[in-house]
Amino acid sequence: MDSAQIESHLSTPAAFQIEVLDEIDSTNSYLSRECKQQHLPEWRVVAAERQTAGRGRYQRQWESPSGRALLFSLLLRPKIEVRYLNLINLFSAYCLASYLEKISRERYQFPLSVDLKWPNDLWVGSKKLCGMLLEAGFSGSQLQHVILGIGLNVNQQAEDFSPELRGDAVSLRQLGGRSWDRAQLLGGFLDYFYQQYTHFFPHNYEPIVAMYEKKVLFRNQPVTIRLQEQSLHGIFSGLTPEGYLILRENGRERQVTAGDVLGH
Repeated sequence: MDSAQIESHLSTPAAFQIEVLDEIDSTNSYLSRECKQQHLPEWRVVAAERQTAGRGRYQRQWESPSGRALLFSLLLRPKIEVRYLNLINLFSAYCLASYLEKISRERYQFPLSVDLKWPNDLWVGSKKLCGMLLEAGFSGSQLQHVILGIGLNVNQQAEDFSPELRGDAVSLRQLGGRSWDRAQLLGGFLDYFYQQYTHFFPHNYEPIVAMYEKKVLFRNQPVTIRLQEQSLHGIFSGLTPEGYLILRENGRERQVTAGDVLGH
């Protein structure tokens, strides 16, 4: 997979600056280092065939054999209030889920139903298909940029996942029974994401929460939310306008801004 192959599937290739690397520690870390050294344009994309230190939320390692997954990061410069930053998490997860459902039906002729696990994991059935990591850069209190990292399981087989993950992870190939063109998939998603993002941001983001809630797992159900220091228990009753989870505990509601949501 190279940048020319990806760009051939873009209707607005001039909007993007795409780099594909054979190996890197982490595409998010790479973009973050670049941002400290120079002013980068919005819509810079860095993809890698292999990451040696891929990261998920809470510094968890993201593993994938070379050339099987889509591992990439995208630089955005949203002009929104900081309190609405989590909407980019929700929007990105919803956008990718919608695109995968659309493309699997139109190009690969199989039905795919993708659920969202708050805030930004993509699940099919009881298995994780994709994870995201959103990292923001500030100058004082001013939001300067957002780096959106995505790790999507594409062409892995069961043996490509470690024994610890084999029961919890799934790839598009496993779901559809055929291999996917990763350059076509990435180019198509970037094109779709660009169109949707420029429609909703910075002024039309109010519908995002309602859109997201239609696909989110465990709403109105008992959940456990694992935080770094403790666990919370209650009913996942909805989301705030900023995209944070509302947990109802013993008749009282509290706002949760981060954590792992587990259904019962």
